[in-house]
Amino acid sequence: MFLPPKQVFSVNCNISTSSFRVKLVRLGHPARLLPQVLESALDAQVLRGDNSALANDIRKEMKTLSGKLLKAKDKNTRREIQKELRALSKEERKRQQLAVTDVIKNADVVLTTLTGAFSHKLDNTSFDLVIIDEAAQALEIACWMALLKGSRCILAGDHLQLPPTIQSVEAENKGLGRTLFERLADLYGDEIMSMLTVQYRMHELIMNWSSKELYNSKIKAHPCVAAHMLYDLEDVERSSSTEPTLLLIDIAGCDMEEKKDEEDSTLNEGEAEVAMAHAKRLVQSGVQASDIGIITPYAAQVVLLKMLKSNDDKLKGLEISTVDGFQGREKEAIIISMVRSNSKKEVGFLSDRRRMNVAVTRARRQCCLVCDTDTVTSNGFLKRLVEYFEEHGEYLSGSEYLNV
Repeated sequence: MFLPPKQVFSVNCNISTSSFRVKLVRLGHPARLLPQVLESALDAQVLRGDNSALANDIRKEMKTLSGKLLKAKDKNTRREIQKELRALSKEERKRQQLAVTDVIKNADVVLTTLTGAFSHKLDNTSFDLVIIDEAAQALEIACWMALLKGSRCILAGDHLQLPPTIQSVEAENKGLGRTLFERLADLYGDEIMSMLTVQYRMHELIMNWSSKELYNSKIKAHPCVAAHMLYDLEDVERSSSTEPTLLLIDIAGCDMEEKKDEEDSTLNEGEAEVAMAHAKRLVQSGVQASDIGIITPYAAQVVLLKMLKSNDDKLKGLEISTVDGFQGREKEAIIISMVRSNSKKEVGFLSDRRRMNVAVTRARRQCCLVCDTDTVTSNGFLKRLVEYFEEHGEYLSGSEYLNV
């Protein structure tokens, strides 16, 4: 299946068909959960259980006994109190474990991360169905931690987006970078795969390039998003900045060559200023800064863009990240800074189809590509991307953004 991502959904088989209300429990530390889902956290539900209340009563009794122990002088009395404390401590742990077991047993769906599925809280617990979301970005060994909890499984993800990040080259060469999702897809293909073909994020012009280039033109836009525009948003003016769905800003011939930083990551100062200038134009037209994202494949460019952003309070909500860091996310407007601009026409990992697929498809209503077309079109895949933007979008020179 091809879906978005991030948690494991372990499903008990006692879901009531007479009611749409599903009992959910989320494993994980409450501090890592969003406020709106705290009520479904395991810890919160345990506190509301009868066994937890009994455990709390036992702790109060233990506290009282501990006070008596401090005052007791007779050895036999102290020995009896200590014996009783040990018994109460054992009973308190038992009640606390029962409280956890009760919540999980009564849940229809248990949500956790892959490693969280290996928690002792799920010991001796099995599920009718295990669903792994974002499976195409998960290490196979991590998937098995969850899969062994159930008799059936669904892997949901997209192997044409970014794979797991493997730090060790040796480990990747020996197969760690190959996901279970990819392996099963290659082994069984259409026998076990089901492709979701309707998307609910992008304007169809943004989607069509990805659909044609990577998904055999099978992806379609739902009518609710197929024609939505930036200027349809509340308080956003219709302007030359908000009208295009696709915008290509070409820095070729603008004397904006790439550089290397101390850690050998690539950056482009001129292109960063152009990307930031377009973001400012969008904000001036009424687009909320928080609805705009600037993404780039290079960490050094992220640092540079964030420095430029810090100089303008109106851009406070603007989000800047690497392409990898933005997977699974979306914004109303996305500005892609491709960075590479050199006489050798080297594009580096811009040629990674999966990375550019993620970058373009983060956008809902506008996708702006900032690049040196002379450099990036040396690669056939990127050339087709540029040509698509030229054919279906607006073309501007980076020089039009200078001195903004």
